Amino acid sequence: MSKNLFIHVAMIAISIGIILTFVQPTFSEIGEVQNDISVYQTEQKKVSEVNGRLDSLISVLDGVPTDDTRRLLTYMPDEVDTISVVRDLSIISNQAGVAFISAVSVGQNTETDQDEKTSQFIQPKEFLFSRSVVGTYDQIKNLFALIEQNNYPIELQTAVIQKKDEGLLSMEASLSVYAHENSVSSEEIVF
Repeated sequence: MSKNLFIHVAMIAISIGIILTFVQPTFSEIGEVQNDISVYQTEQKKVSEVNGRLDSLISVLDGVPTDDTRRLLTYMPDEVDTISVVRDLSIISNQAGVAFISAVSVGQNTETDQDEKTSQFIQPKEFLFSRSVVGTYDQIKNLFALIEQNNYPIELQTAVIQKKDEGLLSMEASLSVYAHENSVSSEEIVF
């Protein structure tokens, strides 16, 4: 009987050894694969959300009528005359009633985002301007309204407004003016 008991104990030890050397690593590999699958599914869901957002933006872009696109190309200048823009900013300041301190062309923005480099759409050229004015709250508010109604696609990048004495405010602003990369031929202009 002791021989039989010894064989049974040996078989149990061998089966435990087989479980530890072969089955346990397989279970751990299965666990790692399951973790990788869950990470993959999470990332795939994120990619699907981004693709859905991209599809909605593309549908909005495709929904812009061709006539409106042509009008935008007509409205956006091919080149920006920095002297004219500075002059027009001075005129706008006078119309708003603010004291025009300065308007300076900073130059063309040559920094581009990675998205812009890979975009299939033509990105406009951006020209940067800096301007300083002094006026009352209502005058500066009127200045912003006049900037919105100008002859250029101007975007206000930053505005720092500080209180001066006697109820006046000073404003330092950075503006961007855009120009289209490709010119529109006279046959394409729609009036």
